[in-house]
Amino acid sequence: METLSHSAQDYLEAILVLTLERGQARVKEVAEFLGVKKPSVVAAVKGLVKKGLVKHEHYGYLELAPKGMALAQEIYHRHQTLFRFLHRILGIDAQTAEQDACKMEHYISPNTLERLVRFVEFVESFPDKEREPKWLSHFKRYAETGEPPPCVSDTTGGEKVKTLDQLKVGEKAVVKAVKGDPSLKKKMLVMGLVPGAELEVERVAPLGDPVSFRLKGFHLSLRKEEAKLVQVEVK
Repeated sequence: METLSHSAQDYLEAILVLTLERGQARVKEVAEFLGVKKPSVVAAVKGLVKKGLVKHEHYGYLELAPKGMALAQEIYHRHQTLFRFLHRILGIDAQTAEQDACKMEHYISPNTLERLVRFVEFVESFPDKEREPKWLSHFKRYAETGEPPPCVSDTTGGEKVKTLDQLKVGEKAVVKAVKGDPSLKKKMLVMGLVPGAELEVERVAPLGDPVSFRLKGFHLSLRKEEAKLVQVEVK
């Protein structure tokens, strides 16, 4: 694979895709598929023929030789894996995912690709094919809105990871993460609500707003909506 240029790999993949979709591939069709001029395809095909990867009779169909077919299938598999990861799992729109997969497929290492293949297969192996795993839905919602996932339960069945607004007076916790838009997040980080900081709830207003707590020797307060954005682990 290392001896093939990126464009040569694209030509092999294009011939494979056209053959799968239409049953045949011609120079003109490859040019249209890749958005290049026919002379560029002719020159590229000559190089692939010399390498024993493609068979081409003058003005005839393009056919992948056994070695060329193996390489083309590898390239195509790599492309499809990257597309599925970007589109299916990360939620990138199809057009952008297709474009990015084309760029990434030439640079990704075999080890990284193998791990991505495993990850995509893992996600797609969940029994209910009609619905995506809950954790994946939580991630997509977080990517779009910054909304943290629901509280995580510890092994004893009790909830250890909560949001600050869920704590009771006297409870102590360690900050795990701060969510929200950049300006609000910056405000809370300046207050000292950084991961690893310890706090203790001192007072909660009757309607839960505001929440007052002690942090690093200071008495601080947050509105309920702000407190919801602070994830903490109960000590």
